[in-house]
Parts: sequence; C-alpha cells; structure tokens
Amino acid sequence: MADHYYTATPHSQSNQQTIEVKLVGLDLHFTTDNGVFSKQRMDFGSHLLVETFAQEVQLAESILDLGAGYGAMTIALAKLYPQAHLVGVELNERALNLAQTNQDLNRVESISWLQADATSINLDVMFDFVITNPPIRAGKAVIQAFVDQAYKYLNPGGQVWVVIQKKQGAPSMMDYLQASFGNVTKLKQDKGYWILVSTKESV
Repeated sequence: MADHYYTATPHSQSNQQTIEVKLVGLDLHFTTDNGVFSKQRMDFGSHLLVETFAQEVQLAESILDLGAGYGAMTIALAKLYPQAHLVGVELNERALNLAQTNQDLNRVESISWLQADATSINLDVMFDFVITNPPIRAGKAVIQAFVDQAYKYLNPGGQVWVVIQKKQGAPSMMDYLQASFGNVTKLKQDKGYWILVSTKESV
C-alpha cells in the first residue's frame, strides 16, 4: 500500500523525478518523489491559489505556508514577492528535504523551513498572510486545526488563504472560517476548487 503523504517518515522506496511548472510568468522546476503530495504535477488547487494570490495581493512582507509539501506554493510566492520572508511548515520529512532542494533549484533565498505538525507549531514570529492547501485525507479535525494555527500566527489585518475542493468539504471549511474569524469570502471558484479568504480583525 502506498504511503499517506501526511506522515512524518514515508517508507515507500524513493524514486525522484523533476517536474516543470509554468505559473504566472514563472518557469519553475521541482524535484518530487514517492510518498509526497502531488508528485506528478503541481496540483490544480495549489496552482489556483498562487494565481489568485498574485492577482489580488500587491505587497506581501511575510507569508506562512502550512503543509508546504515539496515547496511549490512557497517557492512560487518567494519568486513573486522577493521582498517577503516566507516560512514553510511540513510534517513529511521527505517532502521537506525536497523543498530545501527545490529552493536551491529555483534560486530563492527568502524561505525558512520547519519540519513540524502544522496543527501545533511553535514560532516566535507573526505573519501578514497564511496560505494552505490542507491535507484533506488527514480528516476534518486536522484541517480545522490548520485554521486555528493560522489565526494564532496572523498579524491583525492579516489574511488566511485556503484552497479546498467543494466535494472535499469546502462549504464546511467556509463555515469554520466564518466561526473562527468572523468573516470569510469565496474569492474564486474553478473546477470545483474554492479559494477562501478570511481576515483577522484588529482587536
């Protein structure tokens, strides 16, 4: 049976490959492997989140990616917002090692990586944006905990961006974001994927 990607140490045999991604004017290359999410291509949801973010956000100084995988969204945003500092959090050790490799491959320097369960991270910095393409297979409690962590680490006025398929719980996630933040916007809908955005209101 294949490894679940939401695990700290995948046991499947390594079989690395390099994929090419064209995204918002960028030509990116990522090394992927067995036991990581979306190893054959950058998944549509991540692609849509980055595209929509680039259209809507002019300035970003700090971005946290919860469940960063092999670094596709984090690295793309580092290219698009070179002045920003980014932190990518990923539980899967193999994926995180690939993210570090991919950072070098795509020649970006402004990213820090943390191997940790994104449901219970410990950071001493706050962020203007938190992005996530959450691990749906891990269950509702886990992806709701991602939202809780986003709220914890957002500056007042900061935004969480979530991409999730309607059939995999987007309406429920929209309700949870509304309950957690007091606001939510469905910013985009494409091929069954929703881009949901909530803003942490100033106290």
